[in-house]
Amino acid sequence: GFMKIIRDRTQEVALARSKNEFVSMVSHQLRTPLTEIHWALQALGADLGLSPENKKILEETIRSAETLLDAVESLLNVSRIEEGRFGYAFESADLASYLGEILGTALPQAERANTKLYFDRPKESLPPVLIDRQKLSMALSNLLDNSIRYNIENGQITVRVRKADTGPFLEASIKDTGIGIPVEEIGKLFDRFFRASNVKKFDIRGSGLGLYIAKRIVEAHGGQMWAESEEKRGSV
Repeated sequence: GFMKIIRDRTQEVALARSKNEFVSMVSHQLRTPLTEIHWALQALGADLGLSPENKKILEETIRSAETLLDAVESLLNVSRIEEGRFGYAFESADLASYLGEILGTALPQAERANTKLYFDRPKESLPPVLIDRQKLSMALSNLLDNSIRYNIENGQITVRVRKADTGPFLEASIKDTGIGIPVEEIGKLFDRFFRASNVKKFDIRGSGLGLYIAKRIVEAHGGQMWAESEEKRGSV
């Protein structure tokens, strides 16, 4: 014999949909004025007559506006993902070459932070993979940005890609020499809005949505994403 249990989730699903619609609506309404504010601040920054003090204030305000815009865009992406509206366009690509392109865009930020960025290219040729170049670059750029921002002075980052030990997969890794993640918190790393306790000691802004979005993108590619870390020693 068997027993079947049926639970009515109508109200639960309706509440989740209402929440996503609210977040999407508010984010859309915030994005337009924030974009206009950002453009206006950039236009003011072109004024050569600003005093050094006012120029510094303006630069800080522009950075704050950019942080707000990033947070709003992250909220919109989370809403699209949870409603199944994110949209993917897969194409065949050489993952090693693709990673090289992504690293090229991250190199200036790494140099400004005095962080060495290495690419350990595979010695063997790798089979092509199906990827959405735009979406996957969003995930990889977030991982690289974290590795740079949460690194130590004169730290380093090593990116590798190889055939996985099991299954028809390629495995890419980003290893840094940063502040690491407390062992008791690593299980929450990919949760929405989570930020590790040791990060909060630094003056580093973030929404806590980047890794959640990155993991969902990787899973939409049929892959898996995980992290290994040792506090004060770095993360992979």
